[in-house]
Amino acid sequence: MGEPKASAEPGEEQPFNCEDEANAIINDVKAHVAEICISSKLASDATQIYLNIRTIESATCCVQVTSRGFKIVSSQYDTIDEDARISALLRNGQDQDNDVEEQEEIFETPYALLDKISPRYVESFGNQLCQQLRQLQQMRTQFYEEDEEEEEEEEEE
Repeated sequence: MGEPKASAEPGEEQPFNCEDEANAIINDVKAHVAEICISSKLASDATQIYLNIRTIESATCCVQVTSRGFKIVSSQYDTIDEDARISALLRNGQDQDNDVEEQEEIFETPYALLDKISPRYVESFGNQLCQQLRQLQQMRTQFYEEDEEEEEEEEEE
């Protein structure tokens, strides 16, 4: 997940820093969600931190971030749902593996998680990418025009 910091010795990986990782995630995806912040109510430590996310579609969730990845732990902010397997047993009197597997899914990246829970995330991300490509194309065109003008000036001299 997080890349080793420059201050680490060559060949030595720095330990996973949850708060740094969470802040990097927030900066990366904030343009593609309605809201994202570190939970102020759930305790974080050196191995995990919790993010509250509201998608563009207004769906909310609380996500646990660890070195293993990203796991949705609740559909409400600042909350960790009780064990899904116990909930399924209490509701139906039987174990529903599909529900448990879906709730237990761990995503490798915040992008994979958002792709699964927010169809408009993909649209927003794609639109931003197109905009950046258009800006790059404009800069490239401007550069070539300036370059051509300089060549014409040199030929006139």
